[in-house]
Amino acid sequence: MPGRTAIMSNAGSSDRKEGAIQRVPTERAGQTNVPPGTESSYTLVVFVNDHPGAVDRVIGLLRRRRASMQKLLVGRSELPDVVRITVSVTDSEVRFDHLLEQLRKIVDVRHIVNLSTESVVARELALVKVNSTAANGSEIIELGHLFGAHAVDVTGDTITLEVTGSEEKIEKLVSQLQSYGIREVARTGYVAMTRGTGDNG
Repeated sequence: MPGRTAIMSNAGSSDRKEGAIQRVPTERAGQTNVPPGTESSYTLVVFVNDHPGAVDRVIGLLRRRRASMQKLLVGRSELPDVVRITVSVTDSEVRFDHLLEQLRKIVDVRHIVNLSTESVVARELALVKVNSTAANGSEIIELGHLFGAHAVDVTGDTITLEVTGSEEKIEKLVSQLQSYGIREVARTGYVAMTRGTGDNG
């Protein structure tokens, strides 16, 4: 009839919703959840051709695979056309193995070294700027010497120390300098290679 609003019945709609198939997102291989405490730390050196976008593809894969990157350092290698990527990740063994498989499929990846299974030499460089006064300047420099650090900049109210060594060594020095008041810390992240005749490339 004119002017009458038709009322549509919703009867049975709740039943249809309850009976509907719920789509559960599936995880890709290598991305399954793992129990806490089963992850380990791994360090890789990835040698990549110095082509446009090559490094971005490696880093992009690490992000897509949800790898927990602790450190990432990109630099030149002994070959003029090869870039060296040092990366540390925390992951389960299964997901790490799958990550290696995926990295090897990237066209510009020439070689991968898993330093986690090798005897390596690893070093990191840090610059630490500390508050100083005329009274404690010598004390700060002497403290740095205990860790093999030396002053690279001295002003009326700051001292900047340069130190090279293991991550643990640098952490200890920074901890010891906290009482003086740290202005700034810059760290490179560590570089590493196999000991002796081990071939990284």
